[in-house]
Parts: sequence; structure tokens; C-alpha cells
Amino acid sequence: MENKDFFKDRTEAWCFDDVIVFINNNFDIKAGGFAFRVGEIKNNPDQNQQAGLVLAYAKLMNYTFNQVKALFSEHDHFSIAMPESRKGKNILELNNIYFSLLKKGYDQNIKINDFPDYFDIPTDILTAKK
Repeated sequence: MENKDFFKDRTEAWCFDDVIVFINNNFDIKAGGFAFRVGEIKNNPDQNQQAGLVLAYAKLMNYTFNQVKALFSEHDHFSIAMPESRKGKNILELNNIYFSLLKKGYDQNIKINDFPDYFDIPTDILTAKK
């Protein structure tokens, strides 16, 4: 079964909760929590599981950094505007990685899957619903 693309045919603005609902409606999610890492940020199985689901989905879809940032929606805006709050630490770290790669000369269409050293996200979390 083909994985559903969140961005396909989208014509309305969305928020982070819309992305979570989309994932829940279109994928079976492996039971129990899972650990994951974004750059230097390590998340235990009881931390930031919604962010982990979004990142697992983004890896499955081979999305660009910009697409991943768009999936995080208002969380991306908040983390950029108020990094001192330390809320949205995974998206803030994703932004830092992306900025660092752009400074090294990569173009804006780079994909998170092209940089596995920065992401340790299990690949068996999501299965497309039939």
C-alpha cells in the first residue's frame, strides 16, 4: 500500500494537531513509546512522542527539511521566536542542523534522510493502513 502524502492536495492552512490526526488516520502506530534522537537531542520513550511520530513519518516519506519544518507548523514558529523557552527542542535542533548544512553550501531542498548521522529515528514505527 502506498504511503499517503500529507501535502498532496492540501489547500488549507494546518496546525501541528492536524498532522498528528493525519498520521493517526492513515497509519498504524507501533504500540509503546520509542526512543529517538535529533542531532544532540535524545528523547526517551516517554518524551516528545508526537514529535517522534512526525519525524518517523517525515523519514518514511523522504521529506526535505523545509517539509519537516512545515509539519511542525506552529511549533516551528514558536521555537524560532522563543528559543530560550527550550520548548520545541527537537524542532529547534532540526533548525540548527538545517542552518548548519545550508552554511556548508547545501541547497534548500536537502532531505533529512540524506543526513542519517543527525537522526536516529526507528523505521518500524508506522505502517500504512489498508
